[in-house]
Amino acid sequence: MDEPTGQSTQSRRRVQRTINFDRSVLERARAAATYLASYEPQAGVRSLADIVNPAVLAYVTELEELYNSGEPFRPVLRMPSGRPANR
Repeated sequence: MDEPTGQSTQSRRRVQRTINFDRSVLERARAAATYLASYEPQAGVRSLADIVNPAVLAYVTELEELYNSGEPFRPVLRMPSGRPANR
């Protein structure tokens, strides 16, 4: 089954989602984004999203290589809520 799960939604360039960060990671990322946006424009970091998006993409690409023969995982339109049950 290669069809996306969940209900179809209209595709947009950016989507706002709520996720939880470790406080220290978030504080460091916010400090880096603020500093770079103000003092190092050549870094190309204007917001927290400019740090988070490339980092997540790099890690997902690594996971695809390791666990899915380098192919994207099957699309999921809606993730189950809560923590997964222990197996």
